[in-house]
Amino acid sequence: MKRILVGAMVLVLAGCSTVQSKDVRTSGITATYVVTLPETTDVADVSASYRVGTLTFIELGDGESVTSSGGGKDVQLKHHKSAGVTDYDGQLDGVVTAGTEVTFTLTRGSGDDSAPKSTVKLPERVKLTAPQTGTTYSRRAAIPVRFDSGPSDQSSLLSWAGDCVQSGSLPLEPGRTEVSIPPGSLRPITGTPTPGRKPTTTCQVTVMLTRRTEGTLDSAFKDGSITAQSESTRLITSAP
Repeated sequence: MKRILVGAMVLVLAGCSTVQSKDVRTSGITATYVVTLPETTDVADVSASYRVGTLTFIELGDGESVTSSGGGKDVQLKHHKSAGVTDYDGQLDGVVTAGTEVTFTLTRGSGDDSAPKSTVKLPERVKLTAPQTGTTYSRRAAIPVRFDSGPSDQSSLLSWAGDCVQSGSLPLEPGRTEVSIPPGSLRPITGTPTPGRKPTTTCQVTVMLTRRTEGTLDSAFKDGSITAQSESTRLITSAP
């Protein structure tokens, strides 16, 4: 199943294309802004991408730029292109305090509208304290999950994925800092076995806790999204 999903992703990326921004009005752009707070460093990773339609990305031209600012810091995002996807990224050093407002500003030439104010507030950071990386759990047993976080009225999402189990998730209501993944929640992947090859029943599984906030996109855009998220991950082993 993983091969099928990877193959489908490759086909999607192969279908991506890039156009120059001079060919697209701001009112026709779908913008995606993401702020990510890693658990191990005191930086905010910021990224931006622009599309027209679903698979056509936009590359900014001369005199155009996208910057991000917050907490008294600002950075001009750098162009990056890989596997057909064009985006812009950077870092805001030390900008990790919950409630800090981060702003993205798209500056365009005189012939089109700029989009100077897409904003989102940072969530409280989360850090998993259990399970520990490297531990092994039977799928017939519960997996205790605990995490540290400051007071927050925001919900969180616990998710998991691995080569031998189906992906899944559990929503956690605000204020909750512990939960157990019930026995049997990590379900083995089922599919047509490969002749002569024994199915993998034990594998590494990534457990991820995410807390996300949504912001307000500048009205100059057609549509899109702006989010800020705190993430914490642990790599465990899942066995029958």
